[in-house]
Amino acid sequence: MLIHRVAIALTLSAVARRGSALDYPIGITNCGVQQWIPSPPKRAVTMNQGTTEIMLALGLEDRMVGTAYMDDYIWPELEEAYKKVPVIAEKYPTIEQLEAVNPDFVYASYGSAFRDGRVNYTDMVAEDECSLVDDQNRSHCREELHNHGIQTYLQKPYCELLEHRPEATTLETLYSEIWDIASIFDVYDSGRKLVDTIDGHFRDAAKVANGDGLPPISVLWLDGWDAEEPFVGACCGSVQTIVEKSGAKHIFDDLGIDDKKSWENVGWEKIVERDPDVIVLVDASWDLAHQKIYELCAHNITRELRAVQNRAFIQVPFSASTLGARIGALSYNLAEGFAALVKGEALPSLQFTDTSLADDGSDSSPQALSKAGARVFEKLPVWNGTDLNEFCPGSNVDIQIRDDIPLKSIEEALQEINDLGAQVEEAQSKATNQAQKNEELQAAQAEAQREAQEKSKMINDLEEEVDRLSEMVVMENTGARNSKVTSLATMAGLGLAMLF
Repeated sequence: MLIHRVAIALTLSAVARRGSALDYPIGITNCGVQQWIPSPPKRAVTMNQGTTEIMLALGLEDRMVGTAYMDDYIWPELEEAYKKVPVIAEKYPTIEQLEAVNPDFVYASYGSAFRDGRVNYTDMVAEDECSLVDDQNRSHCREELHNHGIQTYLQKPYCELLEHRPEATTLETLYSEIWDIASIFDVYDSGRKLVDTIDGHFRDAAKVANGDGLPPISVLWLDGWDAEEPFVGACCGSVQTIVEKSGAKHIFDDLGIDDKKSWENVGWEKIVERDPDVIVLVDASWDLAHQKIYELCAHNITRELRAVQNRAFIQVPFSASTLGARIGALSYNLAEGFAALVKGEALPSLQFTDTSLADDGSDSSPQALSKAGARVFEKLPVWNGTDLNEFCPGSNVDIQIRDDIPLKSIEEALQEINDLGAQVEEAQSKATNQAQKNEELQAAQAEAQREAQEKSKMINDLEEEVDRLSEMVVMENTGARNSKVTSLATMAGLGLAMLF
């Protein structure tokens, strides 16, 4: 009944795309293994760097009780979050180390993480045997862990059984995984944000690669050195997606198709035949990029390759080449790096900075370091006492970094829009208040003007009255004087008469 319910359940990725709320428990089938997730996990352990970075990119560091098997250095964008999570083992943990953190979810990049020979799961599931047997007769524990309350998830390109691996590792493979993990942990919005960010980087890469209409730059992805058959990127893994999305041509996109290989060994004669423009050098503690440069320059055949003659090398950390959160950022940075090495274009300062330090902080040669960890050599380094700048054929490409105006992220732009909106509302409110004040002032001015006019009329009336009264006074005064003169004349006449 349980299997039937799982079989008919909607896939988590489909539910996540619709944004529908999930009711726990939820059913999921991963690499052919069916399970129920009873509730969002709270004590997750990631067994490989790629899965660690996906969890951190989803903002789930507070749900993690341990990480393991770091290939190199954590993506700087996630470094602060990574510091909050305990590292329980440098490689795969022992069963004792795993049990000590009491996990309820184990998330891995490679099938070897669940292989009984790598981690002694039988000590944990003593009454059960690890029942999943792969094509090479190796036992893996998945269902037994589920029975013990530990849910699991494995990246699909590395499923234990070949039949459960996708035909090719595409963006749909990665996005489906992100939606699954976001749904399992009930962080749909974080999943959508991560997918949008990766898509945005791919669009940026396409703008760089397709701007001039020239044929795509051809690339060899050199993972492991061998004098006869090096280990290179093949048809069906993350490498193919990274190179394709950078706008370049992966010279071995047809290699390993029958077995869905992500990497494969190939003879140097085939590499010489396809003569790439650029060689991407994977840097790993077990196979250093600087050593690969030395071997390429020392080998009689490989030193004649066009990329070696032009010193068109880009170094990438192994962790960036796996299916994970920075796949978009790396594609974008590689597109810029390819254009700089082959077309002489300047690198953007928003993505690259000058450095003479290696990842471990030791001194190295001048390089342009990208946000995703890619390194474009301005001058070849010293390896094992050999100055590769003197040892290798050809000459260095003049690498320039242009000054760019910082572009805002979507979140920053939205925040600025919100801030501007608030400022507009505040300005509108102030304008309304000022308009009201202006109306009140105009009304007061009109009233004052009316009062002034009335007072002016009163003054005019008073002045006229004063003038009228003044005239009356003058007239009265004049009449009085005339009367007085007449009286005096009369009296004088009488006096004269009396005299005469």
